Amino acid sequence: MINNRKALVALLVCLVGIMDVGAQENQIPRLARPGRVFKIFQFPRDQIPRIDGKTDDWKIVPEQYIYGTDQLNDTRDGHGTDIDASDLDVRVRVGWIRGLNRLYFLYEAYDDFWDFARFNPRGYQNDIFEVVVDGDLSGGPLIHNPNMKDPFENHFLFKGVHAQNYHIYTPPVNGAWALIWGCQPWIAEFPFANQAYSYDFKHGQSGRLVLEFWITPFDHAPHDGPKRAVVSKLRENHFIGLSWSILDFDGAKRDGHFNLSHNAEMVADASLLCAFRLMPLEERFRPNPEAQWSFKIVDADRRIVAFKDESVGDIKRWKWDFGDGTSSQEQNPIHQYREPGFSYVVTLEVAGTAGTARRTRYWEVMVR
Repeated sequence: MINNRKALVALLVCLVGIMDVGAQENQIPRLARPGRVFKIFQFPRDQIPRIDGKTDDWKIVPEQYIYGTDQLNDTRDGHGTDIDASDLDVRVRVGWIRGLNRLYFLYEAYDDFWDFARFNPRGYQNDIFEVVVDGDLSGGPLIHNPNMKDPFENHFLFKGVHAQNYHIYTPPVNGAWALIWGCQPWIAEFPFANQAYSYDFKHGQSGRLVLEFWITPFDHAPHDGPKRAVVSKLRENHFIGLSWSILDFDGAKRDGHFNLSHNAEMVADASLLCAFRLMPLEERFRPNPEAQWSFKIVDADRRIVAFKDESVGDIKRWKWDFGDGTSSQEQNPIHQYREPGFSYVVTLEVAGTAGTARRTRYWEVMVR
């Protein structure tokens, strides 16, 4: 029994921190398209997509995770939702892998006029797939800060720092694959991003393009590189802000600005993105069961440790061995080590409808 008031306060702080199986799970963020939840497919760890511009790895993604032209709205150029698929037709899938803070994309698009001659003397533009991501739902403007009058201050201290905008060229020619509308072009380079294209058309022709890529969302992406950056932590059943636009150029004119959030200003304001949920593994991929757990020291002086079950599968029973001769059958126990020590071997054994599983962590739980 923990009866020290100070310890209890520390315990509550800890519970807010690590026992966040997610307040998000029960509440859809107030973003664009209220009440609409988009899904991000969780790939099994043994089926991570290979970035090669091919679609084979994505065949396991169910149809309900595919977002096509019918979900777009041209709010800037007047087409609305009545988009002619013979002019432009797209399919987008988004995936993630538990434990990797990356978002994987498969962008498949048919266009009747592929424009990739940007900056040439005739002033043509590149067709662009523009992706905006807000990994921690910080919201608000991400490009122009009305409180910063100095354009250099706005650029280096604000633009793209808390949410990121990727202008992805479809396809790029003799240049970078993406323009980062912000102060941190390094986020589009490996090891923070990777990409591959597949297409067989030339500028001005019609055809089908496949773009496969992954990016890393950041809660904080400063101009001076990744040293001070904070990567967004992607967690199962949590929401992120995400949306995309397609800028379709046909020669010297822009033929449309089609976007998922139904608001063209999503490119500069994270509050206008869509709510995307990081989904659990589909039932057919779930190990039954798999024991997983984490811990956090609540109060080092009193040797109080909070344990969190993160097991996968239909779990019915839990048994913790704390490595000090005591145990617990709670799912998420709080344990106080009575004797000073250095490190403990802790084991969680779970049992479910399909069997049992065990996970031991050696000498990681350290108390003094």
